[in-house]
Amino acid sequence: MNKVPVSLNSSQLISVVNNAKSQVDIHGRGTGKSYIIGWEINNIVRHMPRSITSITGRTFGQILTRTLPSTMKFLEQLGYTKDVDYVIGKKPPANFKDSYEKINKYDNFISFQNGTGFLMLSQERQGSSRGPNLDREIVDEALTLIKSRYDEEVSPANRGNEEHFGYKSGNPVSQHHGIRYVSSMPYSQEQKWLLDFGNYYEEEAGIQIFDVWNRIVKLQLQLIQAKIKEDVHLFKQLWNEINRLKLQIVPFASKAGLLFTLANAFDNIENLGFSYIVREYEKQSILTFMVEILNWIVDKVEDCYYHIDNQKHVYYDATNDDFITSFAQHNNYDPKLLEAPDCRFDLDCDPSRPLEVTPDWGSSINLFSIGQERNFNFATKLVEPVDCVINEFYNKPQETNIPMINELVQQFNNYYKEHPTKEIIYYRDRYGDSRQPNVKNSSSFNHQAIQQLEKSGWLVIPKSHRGMEPPQHDKYLLWVNILKGSDKRFPTVIFNGKKCKYTLISMNNTKVMERNGKFQKDKSSERSKKILPEEATHFSDAVDKRIWTKYGELLLRYQSSFVDARL
Repeated sequence: MNKVPVSLNSSQLISVVNNAKSQVDIHGRGTGKSYIIGWEINNIVRHMPRSITSITGRTFGQILTRTLPSTMKFLEQLGYTKDVDYVIGKKPPANFKDSYEKINKYDNFISFQNGTGFLMLSQERQGSSRGPNLDREIVDEALTLIKSRYDEEVSPANRGNEEHFGYKSGNPVSQHHGIRYVSSMPYSQEQKWLLDFGNYYEEEAGIQIFDVWNRIVKLQLQLIQAKIKEDVHLFKQLWNEINRLKLQIVPFASKAGLLFTLANAFDNIENLGFSYIVREYEKQSILTFMVEILNWIVDKVEDCYYHIDNQKHVYYDATNDDFITSFAQHNNYDPKLLEAPDCRFDLDCDPSRPLEVTPDWGSSINLFSIGQERNFNFATKLVEPVDCVINEFYNKPQETNIPMINELVQQFNNYYKEHPTKEIIYYRDRYGDSRQPNVKNSSSFNHQAIQQLEKSGWLVIPKSHRGMEPPQHDKYLLWVNILKGSDKRFPTVIFNGKKCKYTLISMNNTKVMERNGKFQKDKSSERSKKILPEEATHFSDAVDKRIWTKYGELLLRYQSSFVDARL
């Protein structure tokens, strides 16, 4: 393996210089997170030869399609060559050393030439993440973990080999039996345990890291605006104040040897350039930009129209790991193929059932929401009938060179081309029956979409709800009964948290209004220039149409008009 010089941005340099026993990194997009896992692996290979480290993900699919491809690319930059310096998912060559712990199966194992190994563990099935004694733990996208199961199965295995790397050895390695968690910003209460790792800042040094961080983010937002307006004086003032505040939260390791860091795109500005940050600011909505780029610590919207409970209604581990593992092995873990999944990668897509497709047509965005009925609850792991929202597709006029309807159907076809049951239950957007593209003598949106789907080999069965739009008050009452889950006469509805990102953003940020004793959805986001169309109420409208068409009559049948008091 050749030695390759590597330049570090500020957040990466902090990690290398501190060299803490354990580290938790909550970093936004554009900070070089792929570097972190790659550098961590490189560091372990060099300092703990013949050790075993776990790489844990919510599913094998997450590891194989998200963590592994970017990590392999970075290792290549460092000079490692796959199938020469390391092998994945197969018994290593005879010239490779063995790890200290005996390995019987190599299906989910990465072996390096000097005997260092990395065991890929999944939380998909309880007990499947048990393995041999570990020397260190790595978790990518830690916010998706089932924390209790991880603490039960993986953490207790981080033991042993003290005679080689620990206090019994002549030269202890400080990282031995430590952890490395890497994650984007948690956005639900169930994921906020990750932020608890940073509490030592206040406990040990009186530093209110989270309050100061959000103040920095607010000033960075003003800094961008000053840059756009070319207000040099204000820019300098803001820049100096941001640097002053950053000195208040200079990263340091806790007494227990844990380093907690927060970082955003500004910490990688020497590589990204200010133009990247400005471009993302102008392209994205404030919400997406603040959370994904600036790493804002966000709270939930009060008085939300949809009472979605992240534990009961949202799931993240529905990848078809058996298929993905076989696919990866058959294609020698080719990163390009693993980064371009289709419906075969999804465990929550039943190949024997039709797909339920609901469009929402508009001038700023066209979209499909995809659903399917199942007999397994991916959120609670119970065998029971559920209605799943499994995927979403959208396009905008400025982002396609072909007719928007054609491009949207093309997205759908590309993803579901391998779905063997070529049947669609199509929940019509009633406005799509009357609306037409700006082309003379053209047919309606719905008619064109159905024609395109039928040309692609799908049998399309249209369904319609009564009226142009589901009634706002009744629809709100229906969702209350569905999501509270206490009345078994109403269906259980769950959402794929990975595939339906904008659906959940749309629903979790939709406020409820009360007028003349009736509940209504606040749809002002659809008119706001500061909110992207995909984050406005359009996706929630599509889900509403399908759920109301299927289950609206239950509300009338059971005369369910009672709503719990809102606090």
